Amino acid sequence: MSTDTTTNHSPTGRAAKLARPNVLSLQPYRCARDDYDSGILLDANENALGPASLPSNSLEPYDNSMELERYPCPYQRSVKQLLCDYRNGKSDSSSANGGIKPENVFCGVGSDEAIDLLIRIFCAPGYTNGGGQCDAIMITPPTYGMYKVCANVNDVEIQSVPLTPDFDLRIPEVCILFAKFCISVHVIYH
Repeated sequence: MSTDTTTNHSPTGRAAKLARPNVLSLQPYRCARDDYDSGILLDANENALGPASLPSNSLEPYDNSMELERYPCPYQRSVKQLLCDYRNGKSDSSSANGGIKPENVFCGVGSDEAIDLLIRIFCAPGYTNGGGQCDAIMITPPTYGMYKVCANVNDVEIQSVPLTPDFDLRIPEVCILFAKFCISVHVIYH
């Protein structure tokens, strides 16, 4: 049985103030791995017998050290710890001195997933506030095309301030746009 315990607490910090209320009220998904992490786990359609060695007979019948029939940990604990150790310089005292902690690391399936999740968490699709403005993201072209794709998929408006010919931000234009749309611009991609 797994020893993982999950504590429920109210979200705090700036992100909790900006996130959509329906997202904040979600209860975390619990899978069977929260309660069990060994034995025959039929809930995930895993092969309880392990990988087959046919047709090559290349595997020893009882050598299953790689556990290829198992899904990896959905919480990516070991990967997150390795990333923290690398970023923090592998110092045991780094976390105490403000280093990155595993609970503050997001591991996703490429940058597209993170972009989409940020828009879904902070921007309400098709939402119009009292002034007729929709939730929006701000981009600074030329930039990564998935920002627009994800905004369009999530029915979120796109505000754009192109970069200068030297690829610098147009700070006055960004400030004007942000002042004009500050209620509705929830995510800025540069």
